[in-house]
Amino acid sequence: MDAADAAAEVESQSRTTWEEAAAVFRTLPGGGQGLSILGHDVMEDWEAPYMDALAGVAASQPGPVLEVGYGLGLSAAAIDQRGVEGHVILEANSEVLGRAELWAEEATCPTIVLGGFWQDLVGSMTDATFGGILFDAYPLSPGEAAGDGEVGAFFVEAARLLRPGGVFTFYFDAGRNWIECVRSFQLQTVPKLRDAGFTKVEHDQVACTPRPGCTYFWKDRFLVPMATR
Repeated sequence: MDAADAAAEVESQSRTTWEEAAAVFRTLPGGGQGLSILGHDVMEDWEAPYMDALAGVAASQPGPVLEVGYGLGLSAAAIDQRGVEGHVILEANSEVLGRAELWAEEATCPTIVLGGFWQDLVGSMTDATFGGILFDAYPLSPGEAAGDGEVGAFFVEAARLLRPGGVFTFYFDAGRNWIECVRSFQLQTVPKLRDAGFTKVEHDQVACTPRPGCTYFWKDRFLVPMATR
């Protein structure tokens, strides 16, 4: 087995482990809800303003919305509240997937939930299907944990799947402070999005207050990417 095959085997095992891992939904210190998988804090509900902002971008254009990653369902609910014509959700973890499927049964908008990793699912989707895409999948390796590490490989697929004028947004965090985050986005991520086929790339921001003791975010605001096909 050469190095490439060995890396592929490790990645495959990592995905299988994530799919089968228990999802721990817990009450956070001081109240609120959090989701942890394999000891990683995946999402906490103080992120709701950010998820709402991402949902607003993804649902801003005509057409169905593709959402990669369900988590606590914060962005899914915000998309549904905006009355989109259709909503497709991809979720890799089996237990979270089950919750998403139950939620979809009561959703206002026509909603389809697909189980699996986006790498295995989007290839069969038709070009120019969606008006908006929201990507918030949890990174499975340290190299994917900051900046566009976990979403960068999806840029070309996002451009392919969007209708002309459609918009793509995603979870983004980089650097030790807000200035470093913006600089990373502008200097490193924007060129990649343009190379993938996006005609305009902008960003906004939304204030958030991480709970005391949060392990994965400490800034006072999130960056909201807006990439137009």
